[in-house]
Amino acid sequence: MRVPVGLFAACVLAISVTSARAHDLRGAWRADSYVLKSGEVHDVEGLMIFSESEWSVVYFVKDADGQPQRGAGEGGPYTLEGDELVLTRDYLVIAGHELGELREIPLRFDIPAVKEPVIEVCRVELEEDRIIIEFPSGNEMGFRRSSGP
Repeated sequence: MRVPVGLFAACVLAISVTSARAHDLRGAWRADSYVLKSGEVHDVEGLMIFSESEWSVVYFVKDADGQPQRGAGEGGPYTLEGDELVLTRDYLVIAGHELGELREIPLRFDIPAVKEPVIEVCRVELEEDRIIIEFPSGNEMGFRRSSGP
């Protein structure tokens, strides 16, 4: 069977664009899961955004009544090579009540002029519309794409 060259080229281009997007972090991602290394699961709500070279996240961990008990805003540059996502945290605001295995965190502000950046080498599972980030602690957060690059 002969396939017209134009149709073949269009199929290859469509596959290439789909594959590139499937491995492209750029865009906005809604938090949908938070699982501790121990297996304890928490209800989470938030948004993580990746530009070409920087990331930012704001998220809240909720109690059984759906009320936020912990929250954080973080951001800085990142790199992605294969399944290794390196997040450099230049900016942080965080606070939280004790919730299950999660300990209380007093209100804290970090900026580069006050504290050295924190570098977290994470493992990431990246699909077209879902990512799971495993942090050095062993805890994982899952996100669903809410808008593309």
